[in-house]
Amino acid sequence: MANRRELDRRLLGRVLEPSPVVLVTSIYRGQPNMMTAAWLTTLGNDPARLGLAIMPGRLTHEFISRSEAFGLSVMSLDQLDAVHRCGTVSGRDEDKFATTGLLGMDATEIEAPLIEQGVAWVECGLVSRFSVSDHDLFVGEVLAVSAIDELFSDRWRIQEGSELIHHIAGAEYTGLGKPYTVRLNPEDDEE
Repeated sequence: MANRRELDRRLLGRVLEPSPVVLVTSIYRGQPNMMTAAWLTTLGNDPARLGLAIMPGRLTHEFISRSEAFGLSVMSLDQLDAVHRCGTVSGRDEDKFATTGLLGMDATEIEAPLIEQGVAWVECGLVSRFSVSDHDLFVGEVLAVSAIDELFSDRWRIQEGSELIHHIAGAEYTGLGKPYTVRLNPEDDEE
């Protein structure tokens, strides 16, 4: 048996990762912004809700708190450099759209833009915000969801070259590139 070692509790997020990476978009007083995020989770289906963890002091935190809406753009590995850059600089210091070459596109239900180069998009209205540890949890009611038809039906159609970005730690990422199917009854394969 492998040796077990105790870890610093602050490594919890890294133990539970890799997580899907999204670009969170928001807008306030006509100024759009985007931020890279991997700390998000589904909170319910009826109504559809999700949770997004953002550290106070971030421009996106301020914009979502004021506008009460945000967008999520699920990104693939072909946009990795731009996605990483959006997580390392502040929208207070630079226009991330200009420096990354990512393009905004109109959302259907919110004012904030979505990212055209994404592979799926979620639009949310803010339901509530909770202070949790050193991050705030934004609870969004899902107002609209869309995805590229070739990549998503009722689940992701994982294809080589369209790998979804998952965060490991720091500047390390991986792609979700190969699906596996569990067969509990081998006789099912013989039919």
